[in-house]
Amino acid sequence: MNKITHIIFDLFNTLYRFDPERENTQIDAAKIIGIKISKKEINDALNQADKWFAKETAKNSIHLMSEEEKDLFYSNYEKILFNYAGHEISNEQSGIVWNFVKGMKSSLKLFDDASDLLNILKKKKVITCIVTNFDSDGRILSKSLNVPNLVDYVITSKDAGAQKPSIEIFNYSLNFMNAKPENCIFIGDQIETDIKGALKANIKPFLIDRDKIHDEFNECIVINSLTELLKFINLQSN
Repeated sequence: MNKITHIIFDLFNTLYRFDPERENTQIDAAKIIGIKISKKEINDALNQADKWFAKETAKNSIHLMSEEEKDLFYSNYEKILFNYAGHEISNEQSGIVWNFVKGMKSSLKLFDDASDLLNILKKKKVITCIVTNFDSDGRILSKSLNVPNLVDYVITSKDAGAQKPSIEIFNYSLNFMNAKPENCIFIGDQIETDIKGALKANIKPFLIDRDKIHDEFNECIVINSLTELLKFINLQSN
C-alpha cells in the first residue's frame, strides 16, 4: 500500500464524545416524561437511532434547515430513539425530550485513545483533518474544540457546501489539504455517511466500532480502538 500522508477523522463518537455522556442525558430526559430506562437500553437504542440519523442526514442537509425544521427533525429523532428503546411516545413528549436535551449544557471531550493517536501522528508529521456534518464553519468549531495543537484542519458541511456521504465533501477536503486519495485514509463510526462516502471518494476507510456492534461488517477494516490504527500506519509508513 501507498505511504499514508493524510488522515481524515469523523468527529462525534470517533475522536470526541459528549460530556455528560449522551446516555445519561437521555435517561434524565426520559424521567421528565415518566419513563424509566436503563443505560444499556438507551445505549442500544442510540446505536439504532444513529443509523437512522445517518441515513436521513445523508438525504437532508442539516445546515440547510431552518431552526424550526431542525427542532422538528431532532424531535422526530427522539421519538425514534425511544421507540427503539421499547417506548412509544407522542409528538408532544418527543418535543419535551428534545427541548431538555437541547438545553443541556454539554461539552465535547477527546477519547483517551484519540489523544494518544493524534499526538503520535503529530510526531510522525502525518497531516490530520476532521470532516463533520456540522452547521457552523470549521474555524469556529476548531476554536470550540481547542484542537489547533492536535489536528491540522477542521472542515464542516457548511464549509464544503455538501455533507457526508456526498463525494463533494471528501473531494473538497482532499483539495483543501492538497492530498491524494491514495495517500489518505478515513476513520469514522457510521457506515452510511462515513464509510460509504469515503469509498465513493476512493479513500480507504476504517470503521471505528467502540461498542463492537459491527463484528460482521466486511466492507472495510473494523477497529475497536483508535490505537489499533497504529499498526496500519506503521505498515504504510515503512
